[in-house]
Amino acid sequence: MVHSQSVMSARLVARLISRPSNLQINTMRNILTADQFVAGIISVLTLKGQKQFVLKDAELDQSFEGAFKELVEQEESLNVTPNFTFNIDPLHGDSVLLRETLVAAKEKELIALNNPTFHTFSIKIDDVRAQRYLDAMPLDRTFLEAVVTRHFTKAVAPAA
Repeated sequence: MVHSQSVMSARLVARLISRPSNLQINTMRNILTADQFVAGIISVLTLKGQKQFVLKDAELDQSFEGAFKELVEQEESLNVTPNFTFNIDPLHGDSVLLRETLVAAKEKELIALNNPTFHTFSIKIDDVRAQRYLDAMPLDRTFLEAVVTRHFTKAVAPAA
């Protein structure tokens, strides 16, 4: 019995090898974390000179949720798999994971939260550090720039 299973397995392998059209080559996608995604968006904003933000109610959450939805729609073509979600809680109108990620960004000195309600914040990184983040990012910079344009430009505070 064991011998016949080995022979069948060997025959199956031989048949698959002889007909490569039956084989599908799966490539591993790059894992994208919430920290990387937020750092990428912050980096693009930095390089665009947009460093001050004023947001009302759940605008920040809505901006990141919209950006995240685009990411999910294009993850195959971008060759990434996000290991997070920025879905907004319908009861509270915010994303807990986004709040945690922004606090982590503050601790890494990427941003300064100017009030405890996350309605205003400033980007603290310089262009060199922003470029370094983008260079290390598993996500296409062109995608990030388009997402920033669509979801984050309305939140930019006017220059003082």
